[in-house]
Amino acid sequence: MIERAVTSAMIQAAKATPSRLLAFFELDFPSGWVRVHSGLGTRIYNGESYIGIGELGGMGTVTENASTSGNRTTLTLKVTDQSLLAEAMNEDPAGRDCFGHLVAFDEDRQIIDGADYFIDAEMVDMTIKRGKPSAGVPAVINITINDWLERWAQPVEIVKTTDQAQQFLYPGDRFFDLVEIIAGSPLSSLPVKTNYGTTSTRTTKTGRYAR
Repeated sequence: MIERAVTSAMIQAAKATPSRLLAFFELDFPSGWVRVHSGLGTRIYNGESYIGIGELGGMGTVTENASTSGNRTTLTLKVTDQSLLAEAMNEDPAGRDCFGHLVAFDEDRQIIDGADYFIDAEMVDMTIKRGKPSAGVPAVINITINDWLERWAQPVEIVKTTDQAQQFLYPGDRFFDLVEIIAGSPLSSLPVKTNYGTTSTRTTKTGRYAR
């Protein structure tokens, strides 16, 4: 998929100067989307603003294979700002989206082409390695991401079928708004529509049941 997404214009830009092909990442943290790119300065791409992190950021090897097994890689960020580090330590991005785009520039640093969503992943873990500010050693944030194959292979019992998950994905959709109530109630107490278009319950020696 990665090779198919890269156009000839992008390949030529990378051959001319590697810095003309940059990675743009979007990470959906609980506190809000974080958008960064591997160059310097602030860039606008697809209507969104991305902050350049340059050599402070890194990405592990991105692989693609013909099997149905998932692939993982790691995004890293060196942090010297202690307030930013403290903020990151209060975040839990596990299970949230992470998207990566490849963007090509011309010799005047203008965007000429892009391959959107060459990474369509989910953040599965975040670890923080403390640095030593007094010695100029930065802290390192490591974010492990997976691809859609790993999510597809997850067992059915952990599929997100809660109202909270549905509202996050589709605000206003009430499909799962009664799931918690139904799951916590005895079957005999739930109303059931009859063939006559009415809903009723009947009390017996063993309790109530619907007809």
